[in-house]
Amino acid sequence: MDAGLAGLIGALGGGLIGAAGASAAALIAFRGARYQVDRQTEATREQWLRQIRRDLYIEYITACRACSEHMYSAVDELSGRVDPAKVAAWREASQAALAAYRALELEAPVPLVRSAARVIGVSRPSSPVLMAAAGEADSTLVPVDLRRYFQQRGEFHGLTREFVEACRESLHSEERVNPPRTAGV
Repeated sequence: MDAGLAGLIGALGGGLIGAAGASAAALIAFRGARYQVDRQTEATREQWLRQIRRDLYIEYITACRACSEHMYSAVDELSGRVDPAKVAAWREASQAALAAYRALELEAPVPLVRSAARVIGVSRPSSPVLMAAAGEADSTLVPVDLRRYFQQRGEFHGLTREFVEACRESLHSEERVNPPRTAGV
């Protein structure tokens, strides 16, 4: 074999090795860029989802706070007298909280949906309050019903406070949050 042919084979072999190296480098660079794009896309999606959830949490908490205000004003604490107009407003506020809960069900993590469901479970006026407001009974709650009303108010307030804390943790952490459980719920 003469020197020219050997040089040509050497150059061809070197060219193939160089091309393979360049292809491998290009593949590595492509995968790195793809990884970066995927991470940026995921970060953008997480931020978007966090904003959606934040808006839903605010809407639900606002509805619950309005419900709480009506709940507190519907019954006179000292006499137990029920105000029918304020009970009607309480029922409407409870329905608004339920509507906000329905929107929350779709986007919130399951533990927060469960926590919100417990809040909704104690948001409506009880039967004795409704009966007193409707004039079917005396418009004043008997002591046992007044005591239940106070318990309901306290439970509603406590569950709402726990939900707010769970929302705060959910928005500020990457992990799924399990809201604290209330005994007996």
